[in-house]
Amino acid sequence: MTEDRGRSGPRDDGPDRDDRPAMLPPADDVVSAIAAGEPLEYAHLRALHHPTDAVVMRFVRLWPQLSAERRREVLAKLHQLSAEDATLNFHRIHLSALRDPDVATRILAVRGLWEQERPEYMRLLTRQLRDDAESGVRAEVADALGRWVLAMEFALLSEDDAEELASTLREAVEDIEEQDEVRARALEALGAWSDESVAELISETYEIGNHRLRVAALRAMGRNASDSWLPILVYHFDDEDAEIRAVSATSAGELLADEAVTPLTMLLEDSDEDVQVAAVRALGEIGNDESERILTRMLRERGEPHLRRAVREALAEVQMLTMPMADDEDRDPDFGGSPDQGGRDDGEGDEERER
Repeated sequence: MTEDRGRSGPRDDGPDRDDRPAMLPPADDVVSAIAAGEPLEYAHLRALHHPTDAVVMRFVRLWPQLSAERRREVLAKLHQLSAEDATLNFHRIHLSALRDPDVATRILAVRGLWEQERPEYMRLLTRQLRDDAESGVRAEVADALGRWVLAMEFALLSEDDAEELASTLREAVEDIEEQDEVRARALEALGAWSDESVAELISETYEIGNHRLRVAALRAMGRNASDSWLPILVYHFDDEDAEIRAVSATSAGELLADEAVTPLTMLLEDSDEDVQVAAVRALGEIGNDESERILTRMLRERGEPHLRRAVREALAEVQMLTMPMADDEDRDPDFGGSPDQGGRDDGEGDEERER
């Protein structure tokens, strides 16, 4: 496939040029441009998708010769491309930078592995969580390991890999000499595992942890998917700290509990915009008839751009979940903004500009 994508041709500056892989230069030419310090053609970096062994080996030899700034630039643009197009895969290039001497480069390398599910990558990251010298990198690794925690929850990891993953994250949480951010992110990642020991760890951290660790415990409650956490989360809807209120709302939505709808409705009038948006998104997550009625009424009655945008996104999620799979295929779902509501609002205009 690399050879097919590598045939170059005249550049097309039209809007569809990114959808024409045949127009990309050969991957070797892109590597040469990186080595020469030439300005990086953003679209041309797509040629590094699924690189051959030869290209990877050339990259490995080239990498130490590049400046730290150049290495960061390459990984950041590859990461952005992957975010824009989920079919692109640059993981082998990111993998080659996992032990880079530059901290920011290592962080970018870890982020480039977020969509990976290979157990061997998980093993590399668990080792890095234990021995990387920089807390910022360890925190990023703990975040990335959350994907494998989900795999563990669904019994998609071997027994040995599951034990390695769980013990590594738990050790990070319980290490009182570890930085709070690393401990917090490790707990948030581990929260998705429904094992009883994780529930105990969440409870303990919630009871005795500092502010950052309590926030992590509240986030982990949502990921733990047990309705038993709902009373604690609702209790914090009245917390004086806006971050606590927002995190509690988000976690309540992740529990998908119908009982959370009424208390979440109170947060729609919160004095903090982030809390309001968190409550709207939580209602969209729950997605029952009552939350849909509340969101639809908000779209008619509330004019704040930040809320209207969040409500539209939440309603889109609700209606996608409830839309019949076979019937009414040609009818677009109504996400609001009909002519009788006064036309386009500022929030909708912002959305279109962002797209």
